[in-house]
Amino acid sequence: MNTLHQFDEVFDTQRVFRKLLEAMSNPGRTVSVSDEKDRLFGDFPSILAVAVTLLDNEVSFSTCGNTELKNDIMLVTLSPESDTESADYIFVTDTDMLAEVFEKAKCGTLSGPHCSATIIIRDNGNKCGKVRLYGPGINGETEISCPETFCLALELRDAQNYEYPQGVDMIFVSDSGDITAVPRLVKRRESNGICCGIRR
Repeated sequence: MNTLHQFDEVFDTQRVFRKLLEAMSNPGRTVSVSDEKDRLFGDFPSILAVAVTLLDNEVSFSTCGNTELKNDIMLVTLSPESDTESADYIFVTDTDMLAEVFEKAKCGTLSGPHCSATIIIRDNGNKCGKVRLYGPGINGETEISCPETFCLALELRDAQNYEYPQGVDMIFVSDSGDITAVPRLVKRRESNGICCGIRR
């Protein structure tokens, strides 16, 4: 009997969830879902591994117009599609969409900051610069190598000037399966000077 994929929706989902939890608990740390994504299908298997782990019929998602990814997510989850303004999870595969996404994504409320969106962003994995992060989960601060998309997303997020403790969580996913997370309360250290080769 032929199956659409070999991804085990119990055991593989548990493995991916533990890795996502590790990434969220340790901002800037890179984890890998390369083994799990190889058991999936489509042009975005790494992102799909995250989607099948996080989505169910009680949350909504948006793929910002990426019809192929939307169809793949609908094949493996029961999550309903929504618009960017109301989606719980927003999947961004085109960096040109990032500015619009950050402008529209829900950032929670002062009494319910957790009612915010999680933005899952595809990056090219090409670590061209460095950035310093500080905040919950980081002892002091940490400097990490990162792709240009990472820096761009941080700048666009910071430009929103969210009122504490509002904000959005970000999960960066490479095609090879590397995952790095930046929770909403983790900040970028402005004094770094250089981010992805751009001197400030």
